Amino acid sequence: MTRPIARLAALAVLVLATSATSAAAQGIKFGPTFATFSSDALDFNTRTGIHAGLFLGGSRERVVGLQTEINWLRNNTETATGQKIRVDYLQVPVLLRLNAGTQSSGGFAVYGIVGPGIDLKIADEIEGITVDDGFEGVDVSLIFGGGIEIAHIILEARYEKGLRRINNLFSDIAEIKKQSFSILFGVRFR
Repeated sequence: MTRPIARLAALAVLVLATSATSAAAQGIKFGPTFATFSSDALDFNTRTGIHAGLFLGGSRERVVGLQTEINWLRNNTETATGQKIRVDYLQVPVLLRLNAGTQSSGGFAVYGIVGPGIDLKIADEIEGITVDDGFEGVDVSLIFGGGIEIAHIILEARYEKGLRRINNLFSDIAEIKKQSFSILFGVRFR
């Protein structure tokens, strides 16, 4: 798929998903993400990026529930030689959520999450230059973490491990995978 068509398709998915879920969305989460890329042949340094999105579900009133999200992730990293790399994703995870604590939306609860996420690349840059087909268009991640909810305020930490090779450039020399740690702050609407 060519870059303009891929960007248009990702934008269409984002607009449709946001409009379809904004009325049903139960909350928002946002915060810094600390992404790094891993490879046997190359060294990368962690740089701070952004994680922001909508969530719905989670079944706070039950012990076990499903939660889905629509997230925008900006993964920033830097090579050992100082080249800055940025890859933006539209992420759609489906998470199993385990709840403990009060079932009231105004009380205190602790929860854990685990599940897969599909990451659709929407943009990438190396040193400010877009590299056509430099990175794969899709990644699959395993996400796990936990958080607390006090009234409608959320504090969450999560780790994401990419399961697929994300680089097209130099793929015969190195296999690059992404991983990140995020600290999210959020608000539950209902």
